[in-house]
Amino acid sequence: MPPTLSTAREEFIRHMYRDNVVAERPRLLAVLDAVIAWSALHSELVRFRPDDNTKGVIRFEDVATNTVFWTATPRRQNVPLLQLLPGASRLLSDEERSEAVTRLNSYTREDNPAGRMHIGFGALKNPAGRAAVLELMDELLDKVQPAARGAARAS
Repeated sequence: MPPTLSTAREEFIRHMYRDNVVAERPRLLAVLDAVIAWSALHSELVRFRPDDNTKGVIRFEDVATNTVFWTATPRRQNVPLLQLLPGASRLLSDEERSEAVTRLNSYTREDNPAGRMHIGFGALKNPAGRAAVLELMDELLDKVQPAARGAARAS
């Protein structure tokens, strides 16, 4: 049976707790909850994607395209990772993608040699960094589905 958001969150926490020190856990969990709350605010545009066998990964997809919009992945020996448009960055122009990567990289000390649209939760513990990334998610959502976004704002 596919997981609910609640059970997926519990599984994420179980995997995250395995590899992160006790003092960091509440701050990392606050990051996850902020991204889930962002998704709840945009529920007409993104929805939880209940995938089986995720190893703690939480995914939200674009309602219009069924494309994964963001994932939160617990990592071994490291803080969890937030990925934006994993495997779907082709929905953006090269310039838009490059700008998004540059903005994400400006908030982290982690190397990103492949130029992926991801950022570690450690960088998102800072409220300013978290707010900037949530703002970037708003902008990316505008670019991925501008017609649906405009209709939702009008209502």
